[in-house]
Amino acid sequence: MTSRNYLFNSIKENIRRNFYLLILITLGFLAIFPLKTIMALDRAKAIIPMENEMNPVKMEFLNCIGMENNMATIFIGVIAVLLGVIGFCYLYSGEKTDFYHSLPLKREELFVIPFFSGFFMFFVPYLLSVGITYLIGIGYHGVSAQSGVQTIVAIGMNILFFLELYVFAILAILLTGNLFTGILAFTGFMSYGWIVYGAYHYMNNMFFDTLAQFQEPGITKYLSPVISHLDALDLWAAEIGSIRGYVIYAVVLIAVVLAVDVCIYKIRPSESFHKSVAFQKLQPMIKVCAVLPISVLISLFFSAGMEHEFLWLCVSVILVSIVLSCVFEFLFTMDIRKCIRPQISTGVILAVLAVVLAGYKMDILGVDEYLPEKDDVETMSVYFTSINERANYPMKYPVGADEQMERNQTKDFDAIYEMAKLGVNYYKDHDKQSVDIAPAFLRTQSTWALTEEDESVMVSVYIRYHLKNGRTVNRAYYLPESKEILALASDIYDNWDYKKTMLPTSYVSEQDIEYLYVKDIFDKRLQLNATEDVIDNIYKTYKGELESMTLEQSSKDRILGYLSVEEKIEENYNQTTDFPIYESFTKTRELLENAGQPLKELSSDDILSITCYGTRSNGEYVEEVITDKAEIEEILPSLTYEMGHYGLGSKVSYELNFNILFEDRGTQMQNNLYMMEGEAFNSLLEKLNID
Repeated sequence: MTSRNYLFNSIKENIRRNFYLLILITLGFLAIFPLKTIMALDRAKAIIPMENEMNPVKMEFLNCIGMENNMATIFIGVIAVLLGVIGFCYLYSGEKTDFYHSLPLKREELFVIPFFSGFFMFFVPYLLSVGITYLIGIGYHGVSAQSGVQTIVAIGMNILFFLELYVFAILAILLTGNLFTGILAFTGFMSYGWIVYGAYHYMNNMFFDTLAQFQEPGITKYLSPVISHLDALDLWAAEIGSIRGYVIYAVVLIAVVLAVDVCIYKIRPSESFHKSVAFQKLQPMIKVCAVLPISVLISLFFSAGMEHEFLWLCVSVILVSIVLSCVFEFLFTMDIRKCIRPQISTGVILAVLAVVLAGYKMDILGVDEYLPEKDDVETMSVYFTSINERANYPMKYPVGADEQMERNQTKDFDAIYEMAKLGVNYYKDHDKQSVDIAPAFLRTQSTWALTEEDESVMVSVYIRYHLKNGRTVNRAYYLPESKEILALASDIYDNWDYKKTMLPTSYVSEQDIEYLYVKDIFDKRLQLNATEDVIDNIYKTYKGELESMTLEQSSKDRILGYLSVEEKIEENYNQTTDFPIYESFTKTRELLENAGQPLKELSSDDILSITCYGTRSNGEYVEEVITDKAEIEEILPSLTYEMGHYGLGSKVSYELNFNILFEDRGTQMQNNLYMMEGEAFNSLLEKLNID
């Protein structure tokens, strides 16, 4: 009992000695919570709420007292570190350390005094300010059914966030002997996970051409307590998932680090106050663990974009690792002569870096040649950027590569597997250093491109393996367009598992259509004034023709206009999606004509001039204005809209652009179109002297 009373009195005495800090923390919380709430609710009272919208006062109150209060998050983070440092900074003083360690108390009891002193200096002012804020909310009639839950969750998450940073700040003090290295240690704890992951991620990007990653792995959310807490705040605010995982992570992390704190405090030598690191045996380990990822990361950024990238990476990683090793040795010893002496730990660092660089360079794990046995694959998915990214989808649906490949899994994956084989063989047969691509380019390429090597059209394709053992593996290939590629792509396109996910009509039902419009070659958007049955029939017919169209047919057909579908998304918001009407969609065009909105085509009588322009191989810009009716009539049958045209196997030419000047009801108008490949197009190229 005496010991317990002594501990309690010691905690009170510790708080009394730092009473100025308690006052400052209290004032800070009062400004961040009650004062901010009064100002925000006063402004919100003057706002007139819209229909079906939450009361502005109640909304502002939730923002002030809940997890959306960013100022509170920042302030709590700062005082957590500050209280951790102030509570245990006596360990940096030899006299104070000797005094405390001479007291007739166990080390665990000595640890409890500053630990709980700091916690209560945060907890009491925080709880007091939140309580006052809640009373203010009641007075302003800002408390709603959600307020209680939001407040309790915010209190819990903020306490966890405080404790996370608090125990790490204490750990940084316990492991170091002065404030400077303590700050470095705390910074390292907060960022080390991301430094290691960054080095791993960018090394993969540099050396592996076929590795595809569409989102950060789930573990990245837990690499730093700060990032983890911010992710939890975003998740809670967006109401798109549970924060249970973050809570469990925080509780486990606090328990583990707190246990480590107590253990280290028990064995920490009293004479550590004058050293950079409290435990000399940890110095080589700290140096190796820190220098390895930091030197790799710095060297990757330095060598990026260099002509001889790997050579510069090797040179820079050696130099940076040696310099960093000297810096760490100097921090440990504060002796310049000792820091430049060869150390075993420096040799270990250089040896590990040599093994890592050699392993990546030679791809000893076979990442770029990865092709699982067919019997090990459950399903496969595929995504062509030159097909999927050319379609126009309703905005409310996530239709990126990751989402579509998750939905278009198929057990009939023979063609996809053969495509993957072609990709693996292509990278085996070509020196990766001579292939002018990079993973970042693969992830953003949405149309076809030309390589300098053979001027062939290149195809970007993502492939996902869903293995029977539960693993999911992504790969990305960038291959020359060939008959074999086109044949496989056609087989894949005809696979309904792929097509139903890729076609934009799969995301719009006829029941959702509010209005239907037609956009013709005159670039006019005209509403279809017809009954609901007629509109439904037109859309169903269009959908059927689009679904039955083959990839080869889509590459040859011109796009004459667009069927614009307007659907209601929310109470006061409609969305319009344009679907291409191909030349071969005769049934759809006939129904549009019967409904009074035929898909009009240009005639030479409507056109005043056609301006075609392009660039010669020497970079010279060339332009030709065509007014002759005979020439115009030759060009017209090949003109097409480009938006919505697939890039894979496309017969649309991008060497020339066309600006059509025409007259409509006495008004001069213009439209930009493209031209299909053929005799008329070749004649124009010859006329303009474009190779």
